[in-house]
Amino acid sequence: MSPRALVVALGLVLAMPALAQEDDAAGKAVRADAWVSSDAEGNETRKLALGWDVSHRDPDHWWGLKVERARFSGDDWSDSEDRAYLSGAGDLRGWSWQGDIGSNGHDLVGRGSIHSKDARRKEFFIERDVLETRGGVANGWVQTFAGAAIDLPMGDRWSTTVLGGAQDFGTGSNLRTHLRANLVHALVPDQGLSLQLRTRYFHDSDPREADYFSPSWYGEAMGVLGWRRFVGGYQWRAVAGMGRQRSAGEDWKRARMLQFGLETPRRNNAWLRLDAGYSDTPVVADGGADSYSYRYVQVQGVVAF
Repeated sequence: MSPRALVVALGLVLAMPALAQEDDAAGKAVRADAWVSSDAEGNETRKLALGWDVSHRDPDHWWGLKVERARFSGDDWSDSEDRAYLSGAGDLRGWSWQGDIGSNGHDLVGRGSIHSKDARRKEFFIERDVLETRGGVANGWVQTFAGAAIDLPMGDRWSTTVLGGAQDFGTGSNLRTHLRANLVHALVPDQGLSLQLRTRYFHDSDPREADYFSPSWYGEAMGVLGWRRFVGGYQWRAVAGMGRQRSAGEDWKRARMLQFGLETPRRNNAWLRLDAGYSDTPVVADGGADSYSYRYVQVQGVVAF
């Protein structure tokens, strides 16, 4: 770990006693997190994190320290950095929150969210991390995405979610505004099956500013079949969708996505979670219109004692 990241880690350790509100029922936990993602342009991200919960009551109430090694690479380039975070989850006056706040030794990075527990779930979130492109890593560009979402129930089987947000890429003057809306119908509630219409749109104030996909606007509409069910104590999740997408200067094209998840039961105070996914998005390459694909796999494990 770099000296600057080590100083940040030490500062977080010293701050933790004031932030962690332990009780007699709280224990400790060890957690591990691995992330791998890649895209059609040859960019790849690998992250490996290890954490120690100094106060762990249950999966929704804990505080701890996490250290992470991140590696970014592509065709003929690569770079690595160390991060340290103060991480946790808990309740605050009827709201639930979770997040990581830390540093890579140069910039503030992390993520956080807080949401209400009522039927009309309101959520506020912020994410801040390195822009995972060659230019982003080389120039130290850090992107920040902040926004809010609300769930709107529409009877026993219908609901909709609306999200709005703004994203700064740290590259200069480009500000991306986001709008997303999902309509969900519980098709077979007993089997965990749902039909969804997912739409999203974004607008870039300064298109083509750097080496990431940034047309002046982009829109997408997708029909999605979702499944979530507990089988033998295991939680299984799967989502598959297909639709159409379009960006400025391009015609409508096919859009696809596939996601899979599995979470094990809490046995002997230990559990494991796996998430994987694929999506494609159009991008204009040097040789003309091309297709963009993004893949990711994440494995998380926790052992409490």
